[in-house]
Order: sequence, then C-alpha cells, then structure tokens
Amino acid sequence: MRERFISILTVLSKPSVALGGAFAVGAVVIGLSWYATTASPSGSYVPVAVGPITEEVDVSGAVKAAHSTDLAFQSSGRIASVLVSVGDHVEAWQTLVTLDASSQAAAVALAKANLEAQQAKLNSLTAGTRPEQLAINETAVAQAKDALANALAAAYTNADDAVHGKADQLFTNPTNPGIQLIISPPTATNSIVGRVEDERLALEPMLSAWRTALTSATGDTENLATSSEATLQSVASFLDDLTAALVYAQQAGYIGATTFTGYQASINAGRLNVSAALSALISAETAYKVADGTLVLAQAGATENDIAAQKAAVDASQASVDAAEAVAAQTFIMAPVSGTITAQNANLGETVVPGVPLVSMIADGKYQADAQVSEADIAKVKANDKVEVTFAAYPGVTFDATVTTVDPAANMNSGVASYGVTVTFLTDDERLKPGLSANLRIITATKEAALLVPTSAIITNGNQKFVYVKTAKGAVQMPVTTGIESARGTTEIISGLTAKDTVLAFGARPL
Repeated sequence: MRERFISILTVLSKPSVALGGAFAVGAVVIGLSWYATTASPSGSYVPVAVGPITEEVDVSGAVKAAHSTDLAFQSSGRIASVLVSVGDHVEAWQTLVTLDASSQAAAVALAKANLEAQQAKLNSLTAGTRPEQLAINETAVAQAKDALANALAAAYTNADDAVHGKADQLFTNPTNPGIQLIISPPTATNSIVGRVEDERLALEPMLSAWRTALTSATGDTENLATSSEATLQSVASFLDDLTAALVYAQQAGYIGATTFTGYQASINAGRLNVSAALSALISAETAYKVADGTLVLAQAGATENDIAAQKAAVDASQASVDAAEAVAAQTFIMAPVSGTITAQNANLGETVVPGVPLVSMIADGKYQADAQVSEADIAKVKANDKVEVTFAAYPGVTFDATVTTVDPAANMNSGVASYGVTVTFLTDDERLKPGLSANLRIITATKEAALLVPTSAIITNGNQKFVYVKTAKGAVQMPVTTGIESARGTTEIISGLTAKDTVLAFGARPL
C-alpha cells in the first residue's frame, strides 16, 4: 500500500502530468481517498534527528581453539611410558609419551665419546707438548688401559652371569641346536619363543670368543672394547626378548604367578647388571681413547695441516653427535606449547607407526569463532572490525572480539554465496569452549553525530533515493544521499536534509 501511495505522490509532483487544475485536484482527491480507505496505517511526520549510528552485520558461528595440533612419532619403536591423560594441562616442552630409547642412548654416548676423543686430540695439537707432559701422558695411558681391562673383565663377568647364571635356567640344552624354552610348550606358535632360542644360541660363540680374548696377552684392547660393547648390547636385547617371552608364557597360562615373579626378578637383575657394565665399559673406553689420543699427538707434534685436519675431525664428530641426538629425540613426544590434552591414544608396550597421531592438544590462549557472511553484507566487513559476541549458554554476557580474517573466495551452498569470517576473542576466558554456538554482532561502521531518519522514510526509485519533506505547502519530494544503515531502523543522511527538516515515514516510531 505504501508503494501505491508513494507512486501517486511521485506522479503528481511532475509538471508533465498536470493536465489541468480540475483534473489534478480530482486525481489527488481520488488518490488520497483510496489511500485513506486502505487497511494499512498511514505515514507520519518524524523530525530529522542528530545522533550516533552504528552499522552492523549479525551472524551466527561456532567457537574453536585458535591453535590445535596433532602429535606423532617420526620413527617406529615400542612405547615405554605414557605420561598424560585427556584433560591434563601441560606446559611447553613437557614430555608426553616416550619410546624405549636404550639403543639410541647408547649411540649418543658413543658419538659423544668419539667427539671428546677428537676434541682432546685437537687440544693437544694446539697446545704443544713438553717432555714432562709426555711422561704424564704415558702414565695416563697405562692407567686408562688397566682401567679398561678391568672394565672388560667386569663386563664379561656380568654378561656371563646374566646368560649362564640367570637366563639359562629357563632353557634346556641352551648351547646346542636342541635348545628348548621350558616356559612354553614345544607347540607354541608365538614368534618371540623362536627368536629367543635363536638369540641364545648366537650368544654362546660370542661369549666364548670374548673369554678367549680376555685371556690373550696380545689382544687389542681397543678393538676388544668395541666387540665387547656389541656383545653386551646383544645380551641386553636377548634379555629384553626373554622378558617378553616370559610375559607371553604367564599370560598364556604356561607358568604360574609365583614362578613368573621369580624368573622375572632374576632376568631383571641380569639386565640391570648388563646395562651398568655397558655404561662402565663405554666410560673406560672413552677415558682410554682420550688418554691414548693425547699421548699420540704429544709424541708426533703438530703442523698447521694436522690442526686443520683435526678440526675437521672434531666437526665430523660433532655432526655425528647431532645426528645421534636427533634420532634419540624421535623417541619422545613433547608438547610444542602450553595447553590441554584433547586426545591420547598411546598404550604401553605397543609398537608405534611413524606419522600416526597419538596425542592431540589445544594451545592455551585466545579462542576464535568462525561464521559465514552473506554476499549482500560481506563488502561491509573488514579486518579489525569490532565484534560483540553472545552465547545462549551465558545469557546477558557479552564477549569482545575482533575480525581477524575474511576469506577472499566464496563458499557456495545450494547456489547461495557466502564468505567465511574468523573473529578472535580479545581476552582469555575459561567459559569459552570449542564448539559453543555464538551470536556475532560485527560492527562495521559507527558515527557519533549524524543526520538520522527512519529507514522507512527513504524511497528508492532506480538509482535515486528521496524522502518527502514537510513544508507549508505539504509534502515535497527531496533527493537525498544516504550513508550507513543501522539494524534498528535508522539511516544516515549525508546530503539533502538539515537537522530542522521533518520527513514523512511509514510505520516508523519517532527517533
């Protein structure tokens, strides 16, 4: 009805349709009579106001964590410890899950030992040597060699006891092909049983060769140390697998709890002794290498080429340490930031698959909300626009946020285009949780003192906009230029009116 009345006023205001006084008056009377008899309410005059106005875009969205991450191992291995649960709060660089890292730790220790030896050689080259120092170095080598021999003997004793004294009680015929693991039946199909028996047979010649080398007066101590460390590691691996076989036998009901406990205590004691022997042997070998290297360099003297070559050797050793430590670092998962654990799928004893996420977490800090803005409104929205967010879960509470990103490309849904907008909350609040439904009031423009009229007073005709202004002669059509429009039914007038004007509005309440 409003459009019909406006159309009549528009036509009558044009001189080209004035066909005579009587006809014009008759048309006005007919038009006003028709307008007055319709069921819709008539327009009312409203004074132009001066005041603040806010343009906004109202949309709904959902809260999400600003930063989340999935964590996985980069190498395979057996899970040794799980240190967190879902819901735990963790600090940055806190260890979450670890793998069995005994082999990697030994590799790091060896690499560091070699680095120390190479650095010692370099230090000696650059310092020069006096005769008195040579005597001291020779004594140090002799002492280190004796200490290494003692460490080798002790290591053999521990390895021999771990195998012959502790592990062999679980076997029949442990040194010949008829070997049988007595804690499982001959028909056992678990692969661990066969592997343990093969490992036990392989250890016998290793231990025999080790014993022979120890009794030989012409043995190469340094090479013997290297082979002894390899044998100790083989013994350690055998004992680990034997423990696994023992667990298998107990779980399968082949042995009782009391027998299991006794065997387990014995094997664990042997394993600890072997680990201690390996550590002591590495330390003794390192000391011997350092002492021997120092003596050799002291006796030979140094040239510039020697020093340059030794520096390169130190650099290469450092690279080996870095590489070994990088491999060792892959045996644990650490939290990259402070945050909360949201998923934890690691289980003790499992073998992990590289790259498969085991732990997920969200970072502490600010939350965000994602929303879709219509094609009609997206031009209004820009980064850094202020946002007021409310939640049905928290009635009467408003959370401040700001627009951080506006997607450049549209999302099409049933032929309707919309654009993704992300807002970031300005403060941390424990009430914010991922997944909460949010109501977003995006404030796209504000003015403190603007000429304001009811939006219903503005009439659009093609590309032109106008209002009817009250004058002594009645309503007069006045072209206007509009600015921002509020969601509360008011529009800014940039030009065409003054604060003293009164306009005709339709169905509007006074400003």
